[in-house]
Amino acid sequence: MHHVFVDFENVQEIDLGSFTGKPIEVTILLGKTQKRLEVSLVQEFLKHPGEVTLIEMTTAGKNALDLALAYHLGRAASRDPAGCFHIISRDTDYDPLVAHLRNAGTTVFRHDNFSVPAILGPAKPAGSVPTLRVTASPARTAGARDKVTVMAERLRKNGATRPKTQQKLLTHVRAQFQGQLQDGEVDKIVKTLVARRIISIDPKGKVTYSLSDGPSPA
Repeated sequence: MHHVFVDFENVQEIDLGSFTGKPIEVTILLGKTQKRLEVSLVQEFLKHPGEVTLIEMTTAGKNALDLALAYHLGRAASRDPAGCFHIISRDTDYDPLVAHLRNAGTTVFRHDNFSVPAILGPAKPAGSVPTLRVTASPARTAGARDKVTVMAERLRKNGATRPKTQQKLLTHVRAQFQGQLQDGEVDKIVKTLVARRIISIDPKGKVTYSLSDGPSPA
């Protein structure tokens, strides 16, 4: 599931019609002074009552909406640790948050614009990795190291957020490599994790890990 959080004070151009039927939930945060919305946009909201949530700020202030967005994103990440999270804003002040969450094992991006192809596809989003020089993601390191080893290390370091079912694990692996894997590659990584006895999957799809929390031994 892709969870999209829109800083509506910063980005007002939203094309909701293009994600019909796709696994996306959109939360739009409105500033306290934003009292009017375009009729066409409201009509789009009404067409997607189950996928779109509006949150209106009741107080104004510097970074008030930014902090609220961070709060709601954190709540969503705790509910869906295997999800993929997106911040829609041209405000680079979100980049340290993106870097922090990535280092904690959350798959998160910042986009300058609301674009469903960019959100769902492998297009490179705006964000903190090149600017802040944070630790490279598995997608960047896998060319030099075995992708299965990279995935095992990520799972080992993030014991509290490991997917509990096979389907969620498949989604999690695909998200970790930022859309650069084909479905067959994702399946192969999971099967290799099983073959190496890093994980086991029972007939009901429940995943059990044979990993210790924390960094892998040198």
